Amino acid sequence: MTPTLQIFAVGALAIGAATGAVSIMSKDIPDLAVPDGPWQAGSVLDGQVFYTVDRIIGSDEVLRDELHFVDGRFQSAMCQEYCDFGWSEYETKEIDDTLHFTVTTRCPDAPHTVVWYGSVDGDQISFDATWTTRRWYWTHQIAAEGQGSVTAPADKASGV
Repeated sequence: MTPTLQIFAVGALAIGAATGAVSIMSKDIPDLAVPDGPWQAGSVLDGQVFYTVDRIIGSDEVLRDELHFVDGRFQSAMCQEYCDFGWSEYETKEIDDTLHFTVTTRCPDAPHTVVWYGSVDGDQISFDATWTTRRWYWTHQIAAEGQGSVTAPADKASGV
């Protein structure tokens, strides 16, 4: 094999190996699967704030959050503080007298996507969520579940 052909062969081998490594490293993880259904633009929850206690699945880390619904849009106070997610449009549907909601939020400055799916029964809320970070070399996902109510915890109600 001529030296020029050897250089091309080595280059092709290196590119092939790098491509294989990248394809292994960048395996995607799907966002939370939200059931199909007759979703409608959100407005039913407008004006409500839910104070939640959330659990990170796998680590059992516990977090507190406030979920705001205003003018057909949703905002998680914790996500807003972390990455300025802003407001995102939410959708709702009713099944057997239970109101379900979903929303997908995206950080404008980083590759974070949070998908929420939950239900509201009276003044109680429960949800599942995934926080997915996608970079070209890896995808990382945190799954969470939470529940709460419209009643602020004592430390919020007193302003402490």
